[in-house]
Amino acid sequence: MRLRFEPTPPDLAVFDTTLADAATVLCTDEAGVAALGLRQVDGLLDYTDVANAALHSGTGTTVPELARRLLMRFVAAEPDSWFVPLDWTVAVHRAPTGETFQVAVPELDAEGVELLDDPAADLPRPVVAEGYQVDPYQVRVRLTGERFDIADRRIRAAFDDVLGAFDSGAVRYQAIAEPLRTDHRRSWDLGVADCVVAGRVLADRLRAEGFQARARRGFLLGLVGNDHGWCEVHLDGQWRALDPAFAYLAAEHGRDGGAEFRAACRGSRFNRLLPCAVAEPAALFLRPDGTPPAAWAFGAVSSRLRRAVVSRA
Repeated sequence: MRLRFEPTPPDLAVFDTTLADAATVLCTDEAGVAALGLRQVDGLLDYTDVANAALHSGTGTTVPELARRLLMRFVAAEPDSWFVPLDWTVAVHRAPTGETFQVAVPELDAEGVELLDDPAADLPRPVVAEGYQVDPYQVRVRLTGERFDIADRRIRAAFDDVLGAFDSGAVRYQAIAEPLRTDHRRSWDLGVADCVVAGRVLADRLRAEGFQARARRGFLLGLVGNDHGWCEVHLDGQWRALDPAFAYLAAEHGRDGGAEFRAACRGSRFNRLLPCAVAEPAALFLRPDGTPPAAWAFGAVSSRLRRAVVSRA
């Protein structure tokens, strides 16, 4: 069977997923998994390959498809709802498997982020201001978006070029293993990218144009835990977000083809992204030896929308 995605490069593949676990992700049985023709080593599969098989299945019933639909549901809401202040409770728990992870902490003084008191918190706040910690934590934050459209032609051209690669199919949007995210140029040259890779490629191009730019990673808040990557460029004393991955996904998840949300991805800040205080290429979860765990580790992250803040004129 011809795969509709690019498998993880052999030197980066990690074969640690059983047929039974893959069947759960794909909402099928082990025979159905075997029929896909995914690479196996000693009866184990690469989890990123499994995730991509799910995302490209077109069934709408696999776990990754359902998770993406839940996370991107906000795109189809009224545009003003993307920016109004939202109060969130975000927690990182211990992994149910008993494994210990180093977890990135949120950047609580980032633009649009306000730390709130939470006397009923079940867990303490982070004990470090940046980097990672092993202990679980919980924060209550108010995330305030901002509508902004970047006018600089060079920035818009770089953004449109990255987005255009997705639109044309020159680069396929798919799940990317963490080691390949770290080598984002290789991923782009292979013709595959996700939000993290696209954000880093765009940051590279803007820096080459002489702009102060950086790639960012953080938590995309919703009913399931997930990370997200984007780019930021410094203009007139403020960091402005550029999100080619969100812009690409808007066509599938947005209203009327997602045109308005797509435009908002060129400078606006959204109220569902909590940036983390880690270096540009760093993963948000790490094992004690510094290697990234499987994507299921994000199941330790939970977020609850407490309330939308209504302004009174």
